[in-house]
Amino acid sequence: MKILLSTLFLFGFYACAQVCNPNGNIIIFSNYDGGSLNIDVDVNIPNLKIGVVSYEAVEVTFTGAYVNNITGIEYAGFNNGGNTTCGGNIATTTFTGMPGGVTPNIEFVPPVTYSDPNGYMYIDCGYSCGTGNQGGCNTAAQIYAYFESVFAGTVYSHKTQYGCWSGTQSLSGGGNCCAAPPAPSTPPVADFSISDNMICVGDCVNFTDLTTNSPTSWQWDFTPNQPATSTDQNPSGICYTAPGVYQVTLIASNTDGSDTITQSITVIGVDTSIYVNGTTLTSGATIATYQWIDCATNLPVAGATSSYFNPTVNGSYAVIVTQNGCTDTSACGTVNSLGLDQLSIADFLTIAPNPSKGIFIVVDQQGKLSDQLVTVTNLLGETVYSARITDQKTSIDLSSAKDGIYLVSVGSDRGQLVTKIVKE
Repeated sequence: MKILLSTLFLFGFYACAQVCNPNGNIIIFSNYDGGSLNIDVDVNIPNLKIGVVSYEAVEVTFTGAYVNNITGIEYAGFNNGGNTTCGGNIATTTFTGMPGGVTPNIEFVPPVTYSDPNGYMYIDCGYSCGTGNQGGCNTAAQIYAYFESVFAGTVYSHKTQYGCWSGTQSLSGGGNCCAAPPAPSTPPVADFSISDNMICVGDCVNFTDLTTNSPTSWQWDFTPNQPATSTDQNPSGICYTAPGVYQVTLIASNTDGSDTITQSITVIGVDTSIYVNGTTLTSGATIATYQWIDCATNLPVAGATSSYFNPTVNGSYAVIVTQNGCTDTSACGTVNSLGLDQLSIADFLTIAPNPSKGIFIVVDQQGKLSDQLVTVTNLLGETVYSARITDQKTSIDLSSAKDGIYLVSVGSDRGQLVTKIVKE
């Protein structure tokens, strides 16, 4: 019966012999009882590393054609002295037969590099390839991880058993356990680029996913812009129709988790407001360039490049404004009173200096405007200053007003006189 059981054991071992990674360079032997471990290095494995784990002391002897390939030896365990379990008396763990210049490193229960609730927190012994509770010893995955960390290599094979080592363990026989710790999770690290993060109203942009760690799904949020969301990896043609600063958020996911990143896009608007006062059209934009156009033909009016425009014929006119690097066109304003008896403002008053830092002098050239009300309004029609004319020269103080274009109105016997002033 003993012969039969031994035969079955040997057959079972060789039938299940495993090479964990044929390109690996780490060979592991782990047990509980220690004993005499004879290792036949009969496989040509460059930069070979040998790892041994036991609770009881172990005598390790190296033989074989490729012994000189060994470059590192590590023992980790309890190394209990006076091992009589396996016959004789092994006082402490020893190594013989290794190439000159290779010094074994013997570690007394070093800490594990992989935490496993079924194994001990220190490397002390190993006897099973199972994943259940190891009764104070380590799981195979803990031993596997420890030696890959110590040797900075990859496991070729791992032989584990409970009892004393006996006979010769050849590298060509492989191991019986390739239980490795699970691969570390690699959740994505979200990132993306924007084709242009500073655009003009009406422009469209494209987004390119730069997420690392193999994302498998993407959730984009463009709220309040439309469309508000996308699940494309690289959304394109997302257009912005109103000025402002918009947030764009990407949630990138894979089976290991998700990550979120938010970036902003600045959308620049152009002030396209215009105001019609009599026969004068005025742009509300400041610090800009202007080109007035005839709305009937959409052609530019030659020389009409100021912030205000006095057409020579009735019609509808708009202004093309370039401001902050962006260009847009106003709505059309209509002038239809040309040819009527117009007031000649210059015959009645002058205002100087114009432009001014804030103090303007109104000169009643004919002395006919005494006691008339001078009213200054902004382009929104809001009154910012008013006073009565009491002398031939009247001061207007707009020091506290914002820089910009203002309209000055004064009554006369020919009606209301209106002219423009600029505070800068």
